[in-house]
Amino acid sequence: MSTDYRLLKKVRSCDLFDGRLEEFGVGEHVKPDETTKKSRCLTDGRNYVWVDIDDDGFVDCISRYGWNAPGKILNAVADIFDTDIVSEYEPQFWGFDTQEEWDACMEKMSKEAEEKFHVELLKYLRGEPNDIGPGTIGMLEAEIAKTLVEKDPSLLLPINKDKLRSEVKSIYDREHAVKVTLGPKDLALVRMLSTDEDDLPRA
Repeated sequence: MSTDYRLLKKVRSCDLFDGRLEEFGVGEHVKPDETTKKSRCLTDGRNYVWVDIDDDGFVDCISRYGWNAPGKILNAVADIFDTDIVSEYEPQFWGFDTQEEWDACMEKMSKEAEEKFHVELLKYLRGEPNDIGPGTIGMLEAEIAKTLVEKDPSLLLPINKDKLRSEVKSIYDREHAVKVTLGPKDLALVRMLSTDEDDLPRA
C-alpha cells in the first residue's frame, strides 16, 4: 500500500534536506543500502516518506509506503516551502486543473485502449500474430471471445463489435472477476491509514 504526493511548487532537493525541517521535528534518515542521490528518506522519528529527485535536482515525487502516516512530514514541507501538496488521487497531481478534465482524459484513454485491444482481439480470432500476452486478462477475454465466435460467427462483424465486447465482459465478470467486500472494521482501518485529500497541507 503506497501513496504518491507532489509539491505544486518547484523545490530543490538540496533545500529540502538542508536541515530547515528540523524545527518541525523532521529530518533525513540515511539507509546505506537504499539512499541515493535520486532517492532520499525523510522521517519524523516514527513515520517516513521517500523523496524522488529528478535529473535537475528538484523534488519530483514524495511517496508513503506501508502503515506510515505522513501528515506531520508533509505539513512541515508545506509550511517551510509555502507550497500546496496533492496526492495521486487528485487531478493536480497529473497536471489537470479540475476533476472534469482528468475524467475526460481518462475516458478518452480508456476508449483508445479498448479500440486497440479490439484490433488485437480480431487478429487473435483470425489466428494472426497479435499483442495479447499469455496469462493476461486480455488472453482470458480473447479465449471467451473465441468460444462466443465459434457459436456465433456474426459477432465478428463490425456492426456487432459492441455486442461482442458486452458478452465477453459479462462472462469475464461472472467467471473470473474477484469481488472483495469490506466489513465495517476493514473500512475503519482503511480510513485510519489513509490521508484524506482534504487533510493534505495547503500553503
